[in-house]
Amino acid sequence: MFEKLKEDFGAFTSFFFMMPQLTNRSLAIDTLRVSEAKYRSLFENIDQSVIYLDATGIVMAVNHAAEHLLGLPRDVIIGRKFVDSCFQVIKEDGSVFPEQQQPSMLALRTGKPVEGVVMGLFNSERQNYLWVVVNSVPEFRAGERQPHQVLMTLTDITRQKQSEGKLSMASVIFNNIGEGIFVTDKDKKIISVNEAFTTITGFTQQEVYGKNAHFLHSKKNSIKIDDELSNLTGTVNSWQGEVWRRHKSTMDFPSWTTVSEVKDSSGEVAHYVHVFMDITHFKKAQDHLGFLAYHDPLTRLPNRLLLKDRIDHSLQNALREGSQAAVLFLDLDRFKGINDTYGHEVGDGLLREVAKRIKNLVRKEDTVSRYAGDEFVVFMENIPDAKNPAKLAQKLIETFNAPVYIKGYRLKISTSVGISLFPQDGRDTDTLIKNADAAMYRAKKEGRNNFQYYSLELTTEAFEKMSMEYALRQSIERHELILYYQPQVCLKTGKLVGVESLVRWMHPELGLMSPKQFIYIAEESGFIVALGEWVLQNACMQMRRWLDEGLQVNKIVVNVSAIQFLRSDFIATVERILRSTGLESSSLELELTGNGFMDNSEQTIKALNQLVALGIDLTIDDFGVGCFSFNNLKRIPVKKLKINSSFVVDVLNNANDEDITRAVIALGHGLHLRVIAMGIESTTQQRRLMDLGCDEGQGHLYSSPVLPWSNVFRTLISE
Repeated sequence: MFEKLKEDFGAFTSFFFMMPQLTNRSLAIDTLRVSEAKYRSLFENIDQSVIYLDATGIVMAVNHAAEHLLGLPRDVIIGRKFVDSCFQVIKEDGSVFPEQQQPSMLALRTGKPVEGVVMGLFNSERQNYLWVVVNSVPEFRAGERQPHQVLMTLTDITRQKQSEGKLSMASVIFNNIGEGIFVTDKDKKIISVNEAFTTITGFTQQEVYGKNAHFLHSKKNSIKIDDELSNLTGTVNSWQGEVWRRHKSTMDFPSWTTVSEVKDSSGEVAHYVHVFMDITHFKKAQDHLGFLAYHDPLTRLPNRLLLKDRIDHSLQNALREGSQAAVLFLDLDRFKGINDTYGHEVGDGLLREVAKRIKNLVRKEDTVSRYAGDEFVVFMENIPDAKNPAKLAQKLIETFNAPVYIKGYRLKISTSVGISLFPQDGRDTDTLIKNADAAMYRAKKEGRNNFQYYSLELTTEAFEKMSMEYALRQSIERHELILYYQPQVCLKTGKLVGVESLVRWMHPELGLMSPKQFIYIAEESGFIVALGEWVLQNACMQMRRWLDEGLQVNKIVVNVSAIQFLRSDFIATVERILRSTGLESSSLELELTGNGFMDNSEQTIKALNQLVALGIDLTIDDFGVGCFSFNNLKRIPVKKLKINSSFVVDVLNNANDEDITRAVIALGHGLHLRVIAMGIESTTQQRRLMDLGCDEGQGHLYSSPVLPWSNVFRTLISE
């Protein structure tokens, strides 16, 4: 259209200057009028905005399109300088466009067209910008070298510039915003990331380009963003939520993420924009506030609120399972005096030390709470028996016998403990704590530094058990333990095949006690480790003496508790004792007692194989009692099974006991193991066991457990 306009204007001006040469003047005038009318119509109705300027820059003519574009009537524009009267002209960079450099003036000065110049026209009255592309064409009269006017066209590009501005602003925001941004295509493949993305995740654009957005998701996520996006409705095109993301260092971090769909002109999803921020610090602050809501800020122990919640929850489980639980209420004796004398800073330090000592004594599943001031509560769930809390109470009392050093002060404190039991002393949290508190006050009345059950009867029983445990711990130092020995014989030949060592305790007040009376206390208290080592040491020493005397003893048999085996460096202990006594490992047989050997863990199997590799024989004691797994039996490298005496006693009169005995013998032989029966008291029992295929026997028929120097025992050995 612009080219057509220039062509028609050129024809019109050429014709005008040729008029004097025409022979028929009236014809020329008519022709001129027709051409002028044609040009005027074209000039006014063309869509292109057109303005004529004279040689000084004054507006000569403006068409309708230019009026509409500029938003000003032509009588305001014509006869005045276009720039001065209407607009301030600016460049794309925002600076003022000097008049002499503007396209129209440049075309007039140079006589050459100036095309494609972008200008901004600022209307000061309306306070708005109009962006145009300007083309300026100089026009010449015939024979003149200096243009006498300029044809100027304006093309509106305001919307385009606004879009470019928005894009430019978006680019600035994209690259400078603090949140991480990454854009994916419709297939969720990453196509762009901003600088904050790299700062937050450690990944560069090159490292993630083309990878699926799932690459940035952590395994900690419980939600799938794809599923969330698929549930978006037509009116909602974004999703927000907490998402765990990967960091290049492999350290996952929580983020708050917004994912927005970007659709094309047809309404189809073209891109996804993910905007996220690292909320690690926020989460830590949130967790800290949550921690303070349920914990004591001084000791960092659970407060009353959390204690009640845990007890309530545990009691519900205990009711379903029929288990027991206990509440221990502790109060520090004379704490107020320490606090008043040395100040609150020392008092606070003492409370922190108290909390630490209590935590070191309880089980992992127990809850320790600072209840108030110098009062602490310990909640024990799923306790094995009603007397178990007394053991913890005694340990708590003993741990405070050691002085506490705070700020250079040596402090001596003690504690009084009250115990209530679920369900007998209460079936809800408040009642249990109230009754434990009442028992604690009774402990204070009894002289402090002791514990009391809510039930007086249980307190008496607990003290008796504690007294027994204390005395047992002194038994080794006081030389109160004695080893008795009972022979084991071959049922077919009657010859001695081994001697079992059996420990007895000469209690200073109660006299000689059998293992049934104190072994369970040793196992519960952990003393079984020291006791078992003493038995093994002395049994091996005795075996060494017999061999040195020339007595024919094939094996010394020593019982090993599962607790002893699992709680100590048992293999190293056995090796050390064999070296110190000079006894060959082939002379030692260990009887495994307790269900702990049924663990079937690789560590247990490995340790038992190490014993066999040393040349030591292994026997399973009391086989048939309990629930020993056949799979374990297959894996544990034993050589012998021992039938419990409870089956042997009635093997002649009880068909069930006989059937069990027969089954054990058959099982043992099927696994190429020898079988020994304990508790044989008569020759008829012996014969019946022989008929059933039993290999060895032990019991009063041959000898009761006796001291190593017994004549009966030595006679049996020498035969």
